[in-house]
Amino acid sequence: MLENDPNLRDVEVAEVTKMLACGKPLLGGKRVECENESYPHGKDIWFTCSSRACSCCGKKSTDNWIAQQVNRLPHCPWMHMTFTMPDVFWPLFLLNRHWLDKLSQLAVDNLLYAAKQKGLKIGIFCALHTFGRRLTWHPHVHTSVTLGGINTYGDWKALSYCHQKVGKRWRNQLCDFLLSQYDTIEMENSEQSCRDYDEFRRFINTQRQRFWHVHFAKKTQHPRATINYLGRYLKRPPISGARLAHYRGESTLSFRYLDHHTGRYETENVSQIELIRRFLQHIPEHGFRMIRYFGFLANRVVGEVLPTVRSALGMARHPEPVSPIRYGQMIKSFLRLDPFECILCGCRLHVAVFHAGIGRQPSSMRH
Repeated sequence: MLENDPNLRDVEVAEVTKMLACGKPLLGGKRVECENESYPHGKDIWFTCSSRACSCCGKKSTDNWIAQQVNRLPHCPWMHMTFTMPDVFWPLFLLNRHWLDKLSQLAVDNLLYAAKQKGLKIGIFCALHTFGRRLTWHPHVHTSVTLGGINTYGDWKALSYCHQKVGKRWRNQLCDFLLSQYDTIEMENSEQSCRDYDEFRRFINTQRQRFWHVHFAKKTQHPRATINYLGRYLKRPPISGARLAHYRGESTLSFRYLDHHTGRYETENVSQIELIRRFLQHIPEHGFRMIRYFGFLANRVVGEVLPTVRSALGMARHPEPVSPIRYGQMIKSFLRLDPFECILCGCRLHVAVFHAGIGRQPSSMRH
């Protein structure tokens, strides 16, 4: 496949290589041995890859992220919103992946504007998704926003958002952004609607007149529901092994997905290469932030403003720190076995030696 696809990105090669090396000697590891010298027992524990493409590492990252966010985010009314765009725009964002960096800001712009008009500072966190249920390319933004904010006096005030205005501003902002990028845009040679700027403008304005789906979910009294939902996709690959319905080593395989139109689970048959291609296109560029924070959750102000917000809501200004979840804890919880307990005598296993590996940085995984 590498030989036949010149468009394969370096980050795709690096992340898949890390994933395939996960839990193997290539990444290095440590040897643990029993502290009881009468029972010379030991074992090697190989390091994991921490790749976004790895379903094994994704579970630990997901649980840690969810625990940290539930602990620190204010307990107040929240609303989950989903910002989508016409499907004719999807290929443009695939060919111009750097545009993905702008989508979250465009989605929250009207929410921040509405809050500013009321003299309030709200909290928002966004997650960019590039995949649909069938693993095809479908960029959209999931946004969670507080239904209220803090004013200059440190008081919490309720706030609502107009569905129509939010949707209209999202539509116009995105269309204006696309028009502003015409001089540097990359397009397929077969795209006849964009041969010059006038045709491109007509194409964009035609989509501007269409209905764009912006979904407002029912409000919740706690951010936990949205955190759990986004966590499943942010820290894990877009498809898990559990969704594979049938595979016996042949050239084709089957996977299950939920069809939004029918509300039922459907099965799709694809070739190995097609599934790999669909999977790879969703690996983000190195360093790309899939989740963004705005308002009083923005990185530059959160340390100063969030304690005031929590205080206004009757919460402790600073939450108790959450200890990170370790693999040993996960194994003990799931299998009811302590991985650091000697199977011969029950004594503790301690680290005896470390094994060097090639590391997990992208530059070290290309060769």
